[in-house]
Amino acid sequence: MCAATVCVLFPTIALAATSAQDFVSKAAVSNMFEIESSKLALKNASNADVKAFAQQMIDDHTKAGDELKSTLAAAGNIQMPQALDAAHKTSLDSLAGKSGAAFDDAYVADQKKAHDEAVALFTEYSTRGDNPQLKGFAGKTLPVLKMHQQHAQKLGASADTTSSSRQPTSAEPTLQEGANSFTEGQARDRLSAAGYASIQGLAKDDKGIWRGNATKNGKSVSVGLDYKGNIVAQ
Repeated sequence: MCAATVCVLFPTIALAATSAQDFVSKAAVSNMFEIESSKLALKNASNADVKAFAQQMIDDHTKAGDELKSTLAAAGNIQMPQALDAAHKTSLDSLAGKSGAAFDDAYVADQKKAHDEAVALFTEYSTRGDNPQLKGFAGKTLPVLKMHQQHAQKLGASADTTSSSRQPTSAEPTLQEGANSFTEGQARDRLSAAGYASIQGLAKDDKGIWRGNATKNGKSVSVGLDYKGNIVAQ
């Protein structure tokens, strides 16, 4: 009988639903991470679509957090965490150290992972939850999380396409020393052809580089021309 009882109990434990406290702890921390990371995105992201997504995350997850608090009032003695756990805090700190395209990529990757985990958590609890009020909250919130999940996946696909289409920029030319056979007239012609105007003080230095002052795009610059024809403005 004992052996038979053990055989019956172990599968039941393995399939048991997440406890109400466990669900609330995970859901609340995930929700806080979504809001705080998205606040960073409004400041550090460079992509307009990423910023728009971040604002939606702040709005929707703030609403979800308020609804969770209201649900807990009727759900019994369940504690709601007030701060991120160590893992989410580490992720947030890492994100805070990035900006521009690097931030966009990291933020979208975090959002994809976070929403994959949230959808799994809310799906599980909405079907196997042990608290009726929280089970209802999970079922009500799940469609919104799935929408976020799909949006994050689309942003990720768009970022991958953009990244793969980026062409490496060639290095800025540097002026090279050497015997320069260009005459002053030829040097002026090359500078003019490159868009420089009002060329003044053009002279060849002891390193074989023609140097002078000019204007381009309405700005005054110092410009140089080496023996290979490279032109560099400073």
